[in-house]
Amino acid sequence: MSLFHRLVAGVAGLLLIFSIGIFAINVQHARQSLLDSQRMETANMTQGLSLALVQFIEEGDWTSVRTLLQATSDGSFVSALRLEAVGLDEPIVVQNPGTTKAPGWFQSLIALPQLSNRREISGGWSPLGTIMLEADNTLPYNQLWNLGLHLLLWLAVGMALTLALCALGFRRLLTPLHRLSRYIETLQIEGYAGPIESTRIRELKGITLAVNQLSARLNDQFVAQTAQVIRLQRMAEQDAVSQLGNRAYLTRILDEWLSAPESGALVILRIDHLSEIYRRDGFEERDNAIRAIGHYLLGISVQGNPIQAARLSAEEFALIVPDDSYDHREELLLTLLDRIDDIVDINPLDEARVHHACAGVVLREPGLQRVAMLSKADSALRQAIETDQRWYIAPREARHSERSRGEWRMVIDRALSSDSASFVAQPVLLNDGQELHRELFMRLREGDEVHLASAFLPIARHFGIGAQMDRYVLDWLSRHGHGTSCRLAVNLTQDLIGSDAEVDGLIEWLKTYPTLAGRLDLEVTEESVLRHTDNVQRLFRVAWNLEGRGGIDRFARNLNSLPILSRLRPDYVKIDQTFFVRDDVDNEFLHSLCMAAHQIEALVIVTRVESEAQRQRVSDIGADGYQGYLAPAVPLNPVVN
Repeated sequence: MSLFHRLVAGVAGLLLIFSIGIFAINVQHARQSLLDSQRMETANMTQGLSLALVQFIEEGDWTSVRTLLQATSDGSFVSALRLEAVGLDEPIVVQNPGTTKAPGWFQSLIALPQLSNRREISGGWSPLGTIMLEADNTLPYNQLWNLGLHLLLWLAVGMALTLALCALGFRRLLTPLHRLSRYIETLQIEGYAGPIESTRIRELKGITLAVNQLSARLNDQFVAQTAQVIRLQRMAEQDAVSQLGNRAYLTRILDEWLSAPESGALVILRIDHLSEIYRRDGFEERDNAIRAIGHYLLGISVQGNPIQAARLSAEEFALIVPDDSYDHREELLLTLLDRIDDIVDINPLDEARVHHACAGVVLREPGLQRVAMLSKADSALRQAIETDQRWYIAPREARHSERSRGEWRMVIDRALSSDSASFVAQPVLLNDGQELHRELFMRLREGDEVHLASAFLPIARHFGIGAQMDRYVLDWLSRHGHGTSCRLAVNLTQDLIGSDAEVDGLIEWLKTYPTLAGRLDLEVTEESVLRHTDNVQRLFRVAWNLEGRGGIDRFARNLNSLPILSRLRPDYVKIDQTFFVRDDVDNEFLHSLCMAAHQIEALVIVTRVESEAQRQRVSDIGADGYQGYLAPAVPLNPVVN
């Protein structure tokens, strides 16, 4: 119960006790007044009757006696009259009970005694008889009941008005506290958003000041931690001249790229004219040209996806180009090499273009590893130099069973339309052995053959049908996810995150199945976070409101995403193990990366952990859990599958 409700309930309780006291005092006072009045009237009535009956009793006129008694009973508060007189064989009894509007519970709650009065009828030397009168409580009960109703009505109205005024007053008084509470909640979810305005309430001024100082200190600490991570990353993986990555950076991003379900090409550029600039103009002019090349390469993107570039040696650069069509790739290479030629040897008076840059290109193929890919790219570069070509694309290895993209598209469409996809779940374990969740992976069945996600997801991304596959997963979860007892994680594609309509549909799906959403972790890639931050943020907010969680997969490939952490506040981030197992990376950098995530209370999960030694190292660095071959994927519950 909130403080506001507690205060209103306390005031309501006090008002109720106060009202009960007022009601009891007023009713008791009215009851006593009615009893005193009834007692006096009973005595007077008995006295009057005893005098009026003397003459009739002496004459023996019993008819007049009965008439007088009945008249008295009918016109007054008398319930019963009893006359015992000399000469009467039986007493004369006249009864006239009344009816009351007061309910029985009210009469039992406020009981009135039955008043009666007895008086002898004087007749000289000896009494003529005895008259006894019993008072009727009908009229007192009616008066008390009417008094109680009016009193209860006014007390209820007074309580309602008092409570309304108190509620308005409490709400106004608690506004600074509510604002402070919302600010702290926002600080926890969305990060530092500036100091909260001060209040005139003396008791809250110190708290407001302390919260502002604490939030500013936490924000400064996170900014400093992020800056340290970026600084250490630049020391370990950045070339000082070109501001591009170095060989260590290329090694890491190549491993991550080859482990992810992506396509594209590796390009190695060679610019021999840089040596000529060094011999002719010195190292300063050469470094200026290298800086210009690096600045240009950092600004290149393919369909909105930035390329990743590294400097390998004095004259060589490496690029990882995202997936694209053949014609667009040729156009990109032509534009790229022409621009580099202009940078290293711009001469507006020379009509003939002199080519100084050449490139070796190797397309990504299934099963191709880093060393083999670098070797093929280097061979393609030598082939381009020897044959005097601007670029040379290494031929793909002949595979009789290899399918074209169009054939893969047909396989995906048939599997989704025939509902022939199956699912496995890979546990994500924390260092203490507890399970964070199980990540859901799709398998496509084609007869007796089962295709892994790494085979068809690049095709889905190329054709832009990732959102369609995500909808299939959600539909499968709505039919079978209720039968699972474990927490599941779903990795959403960039096609869905990049569409406002698809995100709106996913939000409606989560609200339709709140119980299932409470056991669901939504994962998005770092690339999706950088390109569609707003959609990711509102999706995470809805998931948190339904007790779900949000996470970032393939994190730290681009450290520009670190400042966004304070805005998104994910529950966990997943980092590839290539970050942690290389000997050329300082442990301080890895530890700082984990600390930056822990600053916003996010868990750090290391993926593709293949050995116990790797698991031990990532634990020593400060990561919170792992995912990989040590905890392989398992089929879901047979009832579900």
